Amino acid sequence: MKLNLNLLAIFCCIFLFSCNSESDDKKHAAYIDSIKSIADPKLRINFDKGSKYYDSAYRAYPNLKEHDVFKKEFLMASVKLLTYDSPDSALMFINSAIDHLDQNKYQIDLMRAYMLKANILMAQENYGEAFNYFFLAKTISEKEKADYKQRAWLSVSLANILFNQKKYNEAIKYYTNAYQLYSKIETNKITERHVPLQQNLNNIALSYERINKIDSAEKWYKKAIKLIDDANFPNDEKILTRFKSIVLGNLGFVYYKKGEYALAEKTLKQSLALNKYEKEDEFFTKIKLATLYAKQNRNTEIESLIKQVETDKRFNRKSFHEGRKRLYELAYNHFERVDNLTRAYGYYKRFHYIKDSLDIASSLLANKDINREFLKLSQKVEIESLKKKHELKSLYLVLTVSLTFLSLLSIFLILRNMKINKVHIKKLTILNAKISGHNEMMQKTLEALEQSQEENTRIMQVVAHDMRTPIAGVIGLTSLMLEEGDLNEEQREIITMINTSGGDTLNFINDLLQVQYGKSNLIKEPVALHTLLKYCITLLDSKAKEKQQQIKIISTPITLKINREKIWRVMSNLISNAIKFSAKGTEINVIMEEKPSSALIKIKDNGIGIPANIADKLFTMNAEIQRDGTSGEKSFGLGLSICKQIVEAHNGSIWFESIPGNGTTFYVELPLTEN
Repeated sequence: MKLNLNLLAIFCCIFLFSCNSESDDKKHAAYIDSIKSIADPKLRINFDKGSKYYDSAYRAYPNLKEHDVFKKEFLMASVKLLTYDSPDSALMFINSAIDHLDQNKYQIDLMRAYMLKANILMAQENYGEAFNYFFLAKTISEKEKADYKQRAWLSVSLANILFNQKKYNEAIKYYTNAYQLYSKIETNKITERHVPLQQNLNNIALSYERINKIDSAEKWYKKAIKLIDDANFPNDEKILTRFKSIVLGNLGFVYYKKGEYALAEKTLKQSLALNKYEKEDEFFTKIKLATLYAKQNRNTEIESLIKQVETDKRFNRKSFHEGRKRLYELAYNHFERVDNLTRAYGYYKRFHYIKDSLDIASSLLANKDINREFLKLSQKVEIESLKKKHELKSLYLVLTVSLTFLSLLSIFLILRNMKINKVHIKKLTILNAKISGHNEMMQKTLEALEQSQEENTRIMQVVAHDMRTPIAGVIGLTSLMLEEGDLNEEQREIITMINTSGGDTLNFINDLLQVQYGKSNLIKEPVALHTLLKYCITLLDSKAKEKQQQIKIISTPITLKINREKIWRVMSNLISNAIKFSAKGTEINVIMEEKPSSALIKIKDNGIGIPANIADKLFTMNAEIQRDGTSGEKSFGLGLSICKQIVEAHNGSIWFESIPGNGTTFYVELPLTEN
């Protein structure tokens, strides 16, 4: 039997909870602990009587705190789940416990409560909610830098999920990690270190047994038994005996699988002789012993064991559904073998009924990937955080724009008043003074304009910088929403539009931030122009294919000392424009040839050409030259201006030839040497 698919996780909840820091009022803490020590066994024997005792003891104490109520509700939730197999009642108590907890003050207690609630939800087969609370507990554990006990407890809980999903190899890793963490705990208390250690050894062995690595399973079971036998806890012999009986039952069945029937029978009977407390494990051990007897045709003993298990009042507990399935299968095969077909058929029906139920429940859990679920929850938290940051940045942007507007208004009013004052002064001066004043005014006006231009440029770049982050956030968020796929067509269309608009806006802002290029800030390096051109074409090929266009390149190997990123930007812009302003199904040619002192690159398209009325303004930052592409693509009118600045910063030249309606050829000429 597995010691702790739910048992160990709940046990850890209780023992970690008991490790709270001492209260300032020692008498108060001692009284609350004494109530708990008396109420705990009472609750496990008779829950109603134990609950009444707990309530009366609390009522008799005048200085009761909310955290004391949390402790009581937490214990009652764990008892309801562990002892009475009643997850519905346990959920009610744990919710009450969380309601009475000061969550900001007791973060570790909140983590324990979330872990217990997650295990309760697992018992209810509410796996989605369970994973959510496991994630919340894991988040608190990482944030609060949990100690070895808490980290081990979390590792055990995740291992239990993987074990139930039949992912035994992964479960072994988590059980091993938990074992290593418990090994680092320094304590003399048997329940805080020794018991979890042997439980994890048993679970590692059981996982190996499930993947049919019988020799490994035997080795780990024997390690668990040795740990128990070597223990020196004279006052806790009952606990040691209890867990040794469980491990012996598992080891006995390993001997059975190895064909060592005599040793298997001896070990299983030894387990039954020691087992005075774990009734469910006693059932499993008797089923294993009956399975051994079936191999030996010991029919009377088989039927006796079946009757012993089936007639026990605890046999029908929900938590023993796996044991009932094994017993019904054993009984069905046995009675079929001895030709008692009536009884065989009855057990056959019960076996398949419970098997089908377990298969359905198992499939629901098997479809859950805990790592994927944790990733989804982490992304959800991150999105919420980004939303809050975006709202804050939007507020900052509004404030920035408002302050900018007020600054511009102030400048305008100052300049206006200056102009009015100068007009009045001019009327009062003589002609020579008027001419002198006029010249002086013109000089000051020019200086003011230059200052205003610099101020406007600075403000524009500050605003552009501040706008990039929220717009990038919008693009990221809409991209995540599009990837999730949980959208109808209308929603997807709207979000796609937002995403595209955001991308266009970000490109525009990038252009604004890069409108000035000089020779002084260029970092040059030797670059193979042929490779750079091919890279540009490769990146833009998918864009061309959307319009059924073909890009051809003819070039010779030329290496120049240039700024790779900026020349790549020029070529990408020119090829992108050729795609944008060419019709579907046309051809674009990129040609590079070497001249005596320069390299000449031509980008030739068969597009709509450049009208004469905008040809002279093409390399300026003029909004009038903005045109849509042949498929409605947007243009900001800044690209060619930036291209010209980059080329001239390299001592090169850029020009074009165009016939409206018959295409355009752009030329870029770069010197072979810097001189």
